[in-house]
Amino acid sequence: MAIKNLLASLLLAAPVALAHPGHHEKVYAHSALPLERKSLAHCSAEFSKPEFIKRTVEIHGEELARLKRSLGLEAEETPKLRPRDYISVSRIDHKSSKAVSKGMDLSTLFSDAGACMLMPAVDQGPLYVQGEEIRKNITNGEKGIPLTLAIQVVDYKTCQTVPNAYVDIWSSNSTGIYVGVQGYPGMGDPKDASILKGTTLRGVQPTNDHGVASFDSLFPGHYDGRATHIHAIVYLGATKQPQHTITGGRAAHIGQLYFDQSLITAVDKVTPYSSNKMKITQNTADFLFMQGANGDDPIVRYAMVGPNLSDGLFAWIRFGINQQANKAVNPAAWWTDKGGVMNPKGPVSQLTGGGTGGWGGWGKKRAAVEPVEDEE
Repeated sequence: MAIKNLLASLLLAAPVALAHPGHHEKVYAHSALPLERKSLAHCSAEFSKPEFIKRTVEIHGEELARLKRSLGLEAEETPKLRPRDYISVSRIDHKSSKAVSKGMDLSTLFSDAGACMLMPAVDQGPLYVQGEEIRKNITNGEKGIPLTLAIQVVDYKTCQTVPNAYVDIWSSNSTGIYVGVQGYPGMGDPKDASILKGTTLRGVQPTNDHGVASFDSLFPGHYDGRATHIHAIVYLGATKQPQHTITGGRAAHIGQLYFDQSLITAVDKVTPYSSNKMKITQNTADFLFMQGANGDDPIVRYAMVGPNLSDGLFAWIRFGINQQANKAVNPAAWWTDKGGVMNPKGPVSQLTGGGTGGWGGWGKKRAAVEPVEDEE
C-alpha cells in the first residue's frame, strides 16, 4: 500500500471555535501559523517504516481480534483516503468493501491511520467534565452500537509516537444526550442534580509504548446544531491517582473526530438511535467539521466487527500534537470522590436564557469568553 503517498497528502486542520453549539458563536482565531505547522508530510518516512507499521498493526489487530472473538467471528473490512477539502472529505467512504480473513496482512487495514491533526485553536466545549476515571469500557451498560475507538498520538515535529500521554474522551449517548453536566439546555432536566452522577461515555486512557489509547464506547447519537462527533483532549505530564483519575499535566491537544454521513444515516435507523427526534446536522453544515476537513480528514477509519451494524464497529485515527502546547481548559464540571460538582465559573454558568436543542443563549454570552491560546 502506498502509505507514503497517502500520508504525504494529509494536512493539519485548525478549527477555531467553541465545540458547541456550532453556530451563533463568535470565532476566536489564532495568529497565522507557519506553513510547516500545518503539514505532516515530513513524517511520511517515519510512518512508512516497517517497524512502525508492524507495531501499529499489532496493536489494532489485537483489538479487532478481541472484538471478533467476542462474537465468534473472524472477518472484517477496510477504509480509503483521498486528497481533501471539507466537501471531498465528506464524500469519502471511510469503510472499504474488502473482505478481511483470518491470517491476512492487517497492514492493508491499519497502515492508513486517518487524520494527523494539530488543532491549535479549539476549546473543549461547554460539556466537558474534568477528572473522569481511567477506564477502557465507558459504556456503563448503556444501549447502543458498540464502538471501540483507537487513537494514536504522535509528535508532529519529530514524527515519533507519544507514550504515557492520557487521552480523555466524551460524547453524547444514542439519543443525543450528554450526562454529567447539570443545567445545560436540551440535556435533561436542568433541576435534576442526579445528572451530575453520570459518567457514561466519559473516560480516560493512557497511550501505550506505541502512542495508542483505545476505548470501548458506543456510537454517539446526533443532536440539533452539531454533526455527530466525539471530543478528545490529550494530556501530557499528568499523574495517575490511587482513585484511578489523573491530576496535573497540561492539555497539549483538544479536538473532535467525526464519522461518515452514510454511516450516521445507517446508525440512525437502529434502535435506540431511531427514537432520537432531534434535528440532524450534516457534516457539511457543521462549522467545526468544515474547519477540520479543509486540508485534513478528521473522519475516523472504521471496520464492522461482524456482519451486522449492531455487532459493533472498530474505528481508528491519528492525532499529531505539539508537545509544547498548553491549552486552556475550563470544564463545566469536575468529577470527584463525592460525585460530580459544577464549576461556578464554567461554560454553563455563562448561559443566559433557556432553549432547546442544547444551545439556549450560549451564543449570546460567548463573546465574554476568553479565546484559547497556544503556549509554546
